[in-house]
Amino acid sequence: MKRFLYLIILCVILAGCKGTPQKQADSGKASRTEKPAVTVTVTISPYKYFVDQIAKGKVDVNVMVSNGNNPETYEPYAQQMMELSKSALYLKVGSIGFEQTWMKKLQDNAPDMKVIDTSVGIKPAKTPGGNIDPHVWMSCSNARIIASNILKALCELEPKNKTFFEKNYQSLLSIIDKRDSTIKESFKKDPDLVRKFVIYHPILTYFARDYQLEQLAIEEEGREPSASQLKSLIERARKEKIKFCLIQAEFANRNTTTFINESHTKPMNINPLQGDWNRAMLEAALAVQGKEIVVGK
Repeated sequence: MKRFLYLIILCVILAGCKGTPQKQADSGKASRTEKPAVTVTVTISPYKYFVDQIAKGKVDVNVMVSNGNNPETYEPYAQQMMELSKSALYLKVGSIGFEQTWMKKLQDNAPDMKVIDTSVGIKPAKTPGGNIDPHVWMSCSNARIIASNILKALCELEPKNKTFFEKNYQSLLSIIDKRDSTIKESFKKDPDLVRKFVIYHPILTYFARDYQLEQLAIEEEGREPSASQLKSLIERARKEKIKFCLIQAEFANRNTTTFINESHTKPMNINPLQGDWNRAMLEAALAVQGKEIVVGK
């Protein structure tokens, strides 16, 4: 009787073991048939924000220069170059430093990847030094154009999701319009505002243009100021009662410290390269007015 019972138990065990590989095989087969998400690459984190707002998870977004790195001097590592080959689409800022240096190499590394310039249609603005500013995203008016270019590119990439993308695009425009409105209103409520500010790297040219501000830059095109240039800027800041110097972590250095100490301006932190574009715009507006805020990441 015991022997018969052991045989029954053994058969049950063997049957279970036999069925397990089949289940695993079926499971593996199912996972292989799932279509992977299309990958889109952007240069900097603010553009991931735009894509995420429109695509809402319909595409994977890869960022080349993550927040905290300097997009003027950043060099991609080998793994990034390998992962880039998976991208079907590259949405570039336009002519930011990283793109000027690396774009051809990136395209050579991923020849099937389509590259779209999201700055098409934006009217160029010049920095205090007379150079065309490539930092086009720090502007609500520019953001509407950037979003439109991204929408068009995504619809061409995934036409089956066109209606979905267009609906989300309209929601994004509402976010941009609301931010634009709140910034304008905040400046109206601050009539005594000195509408000039100093910044090390001139990343807010379009922001200053949109809101009738004047941006004064310590550095221009990656060139450190001479002693006489720095002295002249310090004297101007004192004379014109400029109150604030905007600090961007990626570019802060001893010249910034010297300027702040000698001009008696107050340092105000901003992060235009963070992943939350909407917050970055708010931070810039508050910094110009000397209002404290915990800077986003």
